[in-house]
Amino acid sequence: MHSYELTERGKIIIAVILVLLLLVIPAVILAVNAWSNTPPAEDPPSSAVPGPEEPPEISNGPLPNEGSGFNPLDPPQSDGGEQGSFDPPPEPPVEPPDAPPEEPPDDDIKRDPATINRSAGTMTFMFSPDLHKALDTDTISMLGDFVTSPQNTGDKQILVEMPSLSEDDTTTLITAVTDAFKAHGVSTDTLAFMTYQPVAGEQSYEIRLSFFTESNMK
Repeated sequence: MHSYELTERGKIIIAVILVLLLLVIPAVILAVNAWSNTPPAEDPPSSAVPGPEEPPEISNGPLPNEGSGFNPLDPPQSDGGEQGSFDPPPEPPVEPPDAPPEEPPDDDIKRDPATINRSAGTMTFMFSPDLHKALDTDTISMLGDFVTSPQNTGDKQILVEMPSLSEDDTTTLITAVTDAFKAHGVSTDTLAFMTYQPVAGEQSYEIRLSFFTESNMK
């Protein structure tokens, strides 16, 4: 018989085989045990399809009066005429506000006791020498409108027609008129005085103003 002697290379191969057997055999045993202990898979739950539901019962009887939660409204009642139509009560008439007093035309201004017409260039006012020594404020103001008349041209003078009075009353009246015209820049030389016979017993007299030229006075 031949005797075999293991070489170093053979020893290494045998050692590797033994190591592999020691690693593979336990792994196989563990895998078999694990597979055998695995529980069987459960069947998937079946989806139950419900059968068709029965429709709710519908009652043909009258609705209950109480306790049902549904109270039908009573039909609207009308006293007469067509239903749903009515005539609203008439609104009281609204009175328009009082209109402001109309101003007289510029050509005809009346302010008691004076009256003026600018277009014609005339003016009248009342004066009482026994009671006053000067013209009142309104009359003096209206003299300003009188002297702006279109009749007041460069060749015109102002004629003052006054009643024939006593010397003292005449002086009082002339002074009152001339002072009033001076307030509007009218000099005494522009004024011409003429008297008329007044009504007996009067205390307040009418004074008349107008524009004239000397040729008209001749």
